[in-house]
Amino acid sequence: MELDAPPGPLMSVLSLRRWLSPYRGSLAVVLVLELGARAAALIQPLAARQVVDGVTEHSSLTGPIAMLGGVALLGLCFNYFGFYQRGKLSERFVRGLREAMARRIVGAPVSAVEASPTGDVLSRVGGDTTLVQQTTVKALVDLIVVPLTVVAGIVLVLSIDLFLGALVLVLLAVIAFAEARVFRKVAVDTEHAQEHVGAMVGVVQRILFAFRTVKAARTERAEIESFDRHAESAYRANVRAARTSALADTVAYAAVDFTFLMILAIGVLRVSTGAVGVGDLVAILLYVVYIQEPVEALTSSASRLSEGLAALRRITGLLSMPQESETLRPLAAPAGTPSAETRSVKVDRVSFDYGERKVLRGVSIEARPGVTVLVGPSGAGKTTLLSLLERFAEPDRGRILLDGVDIRELDLSDLRRRISYVQQEAPLLGATIHEAATYGADGVDEHRLGRILEAVGLADWIATLPDGLATEVGERGLRISGGQRQRLAVARALARDSEVLLLDEATSQLDPINERHLVRSLTRESRDRVIIAVTHRMPLAHEADQVVMLRAGLVHARGRHDELLADPDYRELAASTTTANHSGHPR
Repeated sequence: MELDAPPGPLMSVLSLRRWLSPYRGSLAVVLVLELGARAAALIQPLAARQVVDGVTEHSSLTGPIAMLGGVALLGLCFNYFGFYQRGKLSERFVRGLREAMARRIVGAPVSAVEASPTGDVLSRVGGDTTLVQQTTVKALVDLIVVPLTVVAGIVLVLSIDLFLGALVLVLLAVIAFAEARVFRKVAVDTEHAQEHVGAMVGVVQRILFAFRTVKAARTERAEIESFDRHAESAYRANVRAARTSALADTVAYAAVDFTFLMILAIGVLRVSTGAVGVGDLVAILLYVVYIQEPVEALTSSASRLSEGLAALRRITGLLSMPQESETLRPLAAPAGTPSAETRSVKVDRVSFDYGERKVLRGVSIEARPGVTVLVGPSGAGKTTLLSLLERFAEPDRGRILLDGVDIRELDLSDLRRRISYVQQEAPLLGATIHEAATYGADGVDEHRLGRILEAVGLADWIATLPDGLATEVGERGLRISGGQRQRLAVARALARDSEVLLLDEATSQLDPINERHLVRSLTRESRDRVIIAVTHRMPLAHEADQVVMLRAGLVHARGRHDELLADPDYRELAASTTTANHSGHPR
């Protein structure tokens, strides 16, 4: 499932207004500074008229020239501070957007995030916010300031000569009408381009995530072709947008140039008849030139705002992701932490469907302090059961109890504080071994961390490293072996000292010696906590207090390993997994 479809242009404008509302004061300052710069520019033609009149009348030029220079200097000051405050506002605005997007992603349910294309999400957080940063605030300010500047300029021209002012007004109205017809297409083309950029980033993300697999499978050409297709589509959409923007700019330039020449020609005739003075004509021509820049700015600002709103629509689509805090509200206040004697996890007649496929069908399991192992063929529902325990998904029927309390009645943060989870891929978060081993665990002193690392069989290895706990593990832990990564992930879960520990194939990449060491450590740790482990390997099942075999979404058998060997299906599963484990070469 992809992210929600982005809203229409009107909703984007409303979203822009909502996101800018905390910065109303800063926006007002920017508008005042921009209006000051424009006002100074509009005063300069009047000052220039006085200089020209002084020349023709042979009067003193000191005052008019001083006024012209002072107004120009004042305009430069307004211009500098206006640019600075506008850039600062843009940065604050986009920072707020990015922070909101990050919070929205982190707060979303697992199912919503995993169903969203990663590349598209990255494109919205990175590329779309950058586009909004570069376009929206400036375009919005221009669309407020420029019309006022143009109106003021026209009023001043009308005050000098009514006929020439009316002519300027008519010509500018024709310009505005012609340009308005091309703006709408710019937004459509830009939005299409951003969608293809998102798909393009997704291809790169997929390659980097499985780089060795791409190399080993010799699929470089196929991946490059996929990237090229999206890059070509993005290119074509951007070229269409550039062509439309170029048309708008050309219309603006041509129209203003035509306006200047028309005013010059007619103005010379009026000067020759004595209807206006030379100074008046100079002032009017300067106003046409000064109005030209705002009109061009208005054209490009409308185009940029269209692009920014197209990006904002995609951002708003991401910001519409549902939140766990909204969909998984607790039904009651969290209970106190129970003693080790009363701890338990009870799965009570739980069913879960994934679309049309029934993953779990009336499963009931009770786990007390000790090790409960879930085994069964792939697709039996083992990992799904762990996801339901963490409330990454909700059962369609039945309930799950933690210490006798329905987990839906618990605050989500409190629930996950009491449960630690090691997912199948065992990803590491943190730049160093120390950061990876203590991620999400507060107040872990060096002595306790050392004992945990000893328990998972990593202490001797870390002692041989020159940088010890400060050794960098690389992005996603790729600088260390898969077995070391898994043991660090288990160490991280143990460091949190939770009541319940969920392990999904936590020993799949360990060699037999390290696996036995970790199994013995987990057995010791299970004296005062509930450990539920999914595995396809038998050493952990041998030591488990309870083994539950799932098959086709049902509990097929349960008991201790030795007892279950009487079941032919379990015996066949145990024999097949033992043979597979002996034939592999885990690290």
